[in-house]
Amino acid sequence: MKPLTVIGLNSGTSMDGIDAAVFRIEPVGSGHVNGSEDSTPALKFTMLGSTLYPFESRFRERLMKLVGKGTATLEEMCLLNASLGEIFADAVVRLLKESGLTKRDVDLIGSHGQTIWHCPDAKSLWGTSAAGTLQLGEPSVIALRTGIPVVADFRTADVAAGGQGAPLVSFADAVLFGQDHKATGVLNIGGIANLTVIDDHGKAVAAFDTGPGNMLIDRACQLFFNCEYDEDGKIASRGRIVEPWLKELKSHAYFQRRPPKTTGRELFGFGYFDRVLVRYIERERVAKEDVVKTLTAFTASTIADGYGDFVMQTTKIERLVLGGGGTFNDELVKLLKSYWPNEISVARHEDYGISTKYKEALLFALLAYTTYFGIHNNVPICTGATRPVCLGKLVRA
Repeated sequence: MKPLTVIGLNSGTSMDGIDAAVFRIEPVGSGHVNGSEDSTPALKFTMLGSTLYPFESRFRERLMKLVGKGTATLEEMCLLNASLGEIFADAVVRLLKESGLTKRDVDLIGSHGQTIWHCPDAKSLWGTSAAGTLQLGEPSVIALRTGIPVVADFRTADVAAGGQGAPLVSFADAVLFGQDHKATGVLNIGGIANLTVIDDHGKAVAAFDTGPGNMLIDRACQLFFNCEYDEDGKIASRGRIVEPWLKELKSHAYFQRRPPKTTGRELFGFGYFDRVLVRYIERERVAKEDVVKTLTAFTASTIADGYGDFVMQTTKIERLVLGGGGTFNDELVKLLKSYWPNEISVARHEDYGISTKYKEALLFALLAYTTYFGIHNNVPICTGATRPVCLGKLVRA
C-alpha cells in the first residue's frame, strides 16, 4: 500500500443528496494491526474537503416515491442509473472546486451509489434462487465525466458470498477504533440505525441494523409539523411515550431475528409508517407530539435491545461512539442512555476527529482504497458472508 488521495461519495436512506468528501489515506507502519496480513489494515486519514450536493426537490420527491412504492418501469430504472451517475459526477466537480483541487490531485473515487432495493435473503425468481442488492449511479458515467477511476457497487460481492451486503461500516469502524484496544460500540443513527461492536483486541465481532433510526421520526415531522426532522429533539421533548403503541411497534418480527441482519425502507419505509398510522394513531387519536416521542422511543429502545439481546452476553462494551444525524437529537440520545442495559461512556465521532456527517463518505473512500490494493474488506462475522472478499468494481477513466 501507498498513500492515495481518495474521494468518498454516499447517498443514504434519507435521499436528501450526496455527501462528498476527499481524504488523504496512508498506511501506518506495516499497514496492518499487529503486523499480521489477515488483520484490520492500520490506516490514517486526513480530510481535505467536503460538500453536500443536494438533490433537486422534484428529483428527490420522485426518487423517494419510487423506492417507497417499489415499482418503476424498465425505462425509468435505466435512465435513473445514468441520471444518478451524472449527479454524482457533478458532486465531484463541486467538491474539487470548493477544496481547491483538480482531478490530477485525486487518485480514486469510491461511490456507494443510491440503494434502490436490497434483497439479501435468497428468493425464487422464475425457478432460479437468487439474492441481490441494487445501488444505482453508473460508475462509468462518474469516471468519464470526472477523469478519475471509480470503485463502486460494493455490496454485491458480499451478497454473492452469502452475506447480507451490510453493514459495510464495520470495516471502517475497526480501522478507526480498533487500534485503541477498548471494547467499543460504534452506533450510526441515520435513516436506519446500525451498531458495530469491536472487542478489546480491535476486531469487529458483530454489526447489524438494529431497525429504524431517524426514518420514521422524520416522516412524522414532515407530515405533522412541516419540517424535515426533529431539530435537537424539541418536538419529542414536548410529547409522552404511548407505551401500548410502543409495545406494538416492537412486536415486529425483525427485532427477534438474530444477527447478521439488515433492513431498510423495504420493511420500515412509507408503507410501514402508513400502516401503523392507520392501525393505531387514527384509532387512538394520539397527539402529534406523542407520535414523535413514541417513534423516538421506538428507535432508542430497539437499539438498546439489539445490544442487550444479541451482543452483551459475549462482548460488554465500555464506550459507545455515536454518529449520524440522530446524534444531534438530544431527546433520542437521552432515551438511548436510559434504555441501555449497562453503564457506558458516551461520545461522538467528533471527539475522535471524525466528522459524523462525512463518516460514510470516509467509509467508501477507505473501501475504495483497500479494494484498489486487493485487500479483503468485508467482515464476514458481521455480514454473514461465507468468506472474506474484496468489495467493489473498478472502472477506469
